[in-house]
Amino acid sequence: MKTRLTFTLSLLFGNLLYGQSVVDTIKNMDTVTVSRQKQLINGVNRLTLSVKQIEAIPKIMGIADPLKSIRFLPGFGNGGDANTGAQYRGLPSGSNGYFYNGVLVHNPSHLFGLFPLFNNNVVEDLKFYTGVVPGKYFGKLSGYIDINSNWQVRDTTLIKAEASLAHLGVGARIERDSVQMVEIFWRNTFMNKTLWPVLSKSGKDLESMKYDLFDLNINAKRIFNKSELKAFFYLGGDKAMFDLYEKRAKNSMDWGNLVIGMTHTADLRRYIKWENNIGYSKYKTRVAFDLFGEEFALTNHQNTLSISSTLAYRKSRRSVETGFLYMLDDLGTTLQNEGQADQSGSNIRYKSNQQLFKYFLNAKSPLSEKIELEGSLNLSTVSAVEPPFIINPALSVSWLMNARNTFFYSLSMAYQPTHQVGLTNINLPVDYVIHANRNLSVSKIREVSGGYRHAGSRIEFSIDVYYRWLSDLKEFNGNIISLNKGDDITSEIENGKGVTYGADFFVRLTTPRNYFTVNYSYSRSFRKFDAINNGEWYKYIYDRPHNLSIVNSYKISPKISFSVSFMYNSGSAYTPTVGMFYFGNSVLAEYGSKNSNRMDAYHRLDAGIDLLLKKTSKCRQTLGISIINIYNHSNPIYIYQSYDRDYFEKNNAFKMIQKDGPNLPLLPALTYSLEIL
Repeated sequence: MKTRLTFTLSLLFGNLLYGQSVVDTIKNMDTVTVSRQKQLINGVNRLTLSVKQIEAIPKIMGIADPLKSIRFLPGFGNGGDANTGAQYRGLPSGSNGYFYNGVLVHNPSHLFGLFPLFNNNVVEDLKFYTGVVPGKYFGKLSGYIDINSNWQVRDTTLIKAEASLAHLGVGARIERDSVQMVEIFWRNTFMNKTLWPVLSKSGKDLESMKYDLFDLNINAKRIFNKSELKAFFYLGGDKAMFDLYEKRAKNSMDWGNLVIGMTHTADLRRYIKWENNIGYSKYKTRVAFDLFGEEFALTNHQNTLSISSTLAYRKSRRSVETGFLYMLDDLGTTLQNEGQADQSGSNIRYKSNQQLFKYFLNAKSPLSEKIELEGSLNLSTVSAVEPPFIINPALSVSWLMNARNTFFYSLSMAYQPTHQVGLTNINLPVDYVIHANRNLSVSKIREVSGGYRHAGSRIEFSIDVYYRWLSDLKEFNGNIISLNKGDDITSEIENGKGVTYGADFFVRLTTPRNYFTVNYSYSRSFRKFDAINNGEWYKYIYDRPHNLSIVNSYKISPKISFSVSFMYNSGSAYTPTVGMFYFGNSVLAEYGSKNSNRMDAYHRLDAGIDLLLKKTSKCRQTLGISIINIYNHSNPIYIYQSYDRDYFEKNNAFKMIQKDGPNLPLLPALTYSLEIL
């Protein structure tokens, strides 16, 4: 272990003795002054990553993943290799809103996160908002992640292709007269032919794994005299089969996202801009599983239409935004026993429509040369919810000591009228999504936070502390038999409360050839439900106190770049099995206190190298080599309790054993990329 740690630290920190950075200037950042606007990743109320910073992180399967890159930012933890969303300040992925060009995406990941949902070839940047957020975002407790396409228009034509041992991608971007642009990019995997046959030899429930996917991105933009029109289209689909728990649970899954959006922006006058958005998002999944001999099929769908309009005034350090948002959300869940006939309407477990209307007002203004105030006030109404009107304010105050140093203090409230109730501890598309109503209250959060920002010419440093109070949280009570047989799934949902608190530390160093970040977050998260754990407080599954991530990207020469990253996280909390016994013909388990045990710590070292093979005025060829989990550390997705069957047959008694689920082994990747102008 000592050798591994020494090797890891030498890789991460060695380049700092020589180094300088390759990362492009960050764009559109929220910071303390105009002169420092392009310095901060971690601004007040927002985080920003450019596409170059996303690419600086070593890539799983050789493909840059915008969503995974956010794990290296302050406040974010790591839920494990199968938890592909973003866990921010002790809350689960479902507490964040995921948007693509301002339009909601219901499932932001492909299975287990091995392949990114968002194609970095068409991405400009990633932004995360919390506290005082733009009015077009809605309905989440923790924050909002928006992946933005590259909308720049010059006058070029670009054809791009990429290939790895697991996928093939091809696309084209056409720009004309600096006023119009069309871009299309298609990706398809063939992992069933290359990846899974290799990984199946490692065992641990991967022998029967089959999984492939595709996605398509289309973007278009037209610039007029004083306005512009942007439109985009995303379509993706996944198909998987795998076994769990010693092949006693067999699964097949099909799911996909459709996201369509259009934005019209007009300059009405100097400093005044009017933006109108319309978006449609559709998500559907079907999971068929054979659980210990019983076959079920679970089907979920969620369709959302959103319309928003924003009138904005921006001048120097002052800005005012006002407008409205309308959303129509349709949900449905069916659960069918595959051994029974399908009777019309008898298998519907949940069906609901929800409408939301929100008026918002955001303002930012200096109170003096050194004091800056930013706030928002949202008035919302949600159908079939009591009370009928919801007010959630947010306020942040910044003290600008000078051009480089800022202190801030923030208060905010938020609500979530759509609940994602997890049935598993890993990100599988089997969770229930349900609307709040008169019998199922809206979840709420109150947060207080404060911190310090330093933006130097080469170094950025920040410290944040926070405390979050949560109420009317929703949790599945664990009665899977009643859930599968009942007509109303909301009867198995419990209401409770929670708290999260912690501190985030972040350092970024950039020089002309080197990009280096260190992020450490201390985070605690606890829950309390009257019907769970005898009504006592317990550790939430995402109570992972220590979260450390380090990234170092170094440009060795004009043709060679090297990157390395390291992650360390406390293990997830889980409920232990303390005994097993026979009851009739069934083996039943007795469990201990809720989430009273913790898995071993997660840690992983990744590295990558990018080689520029050829560059001319018309062509660019690159080769990327990456290695994930260099020292092949076992980070199981889950652990489970079983018993020694040989011992049972000989002694007619149980001998319990703990087993690890699948894990991501050492995984090399080779990616070739071609660009033709």
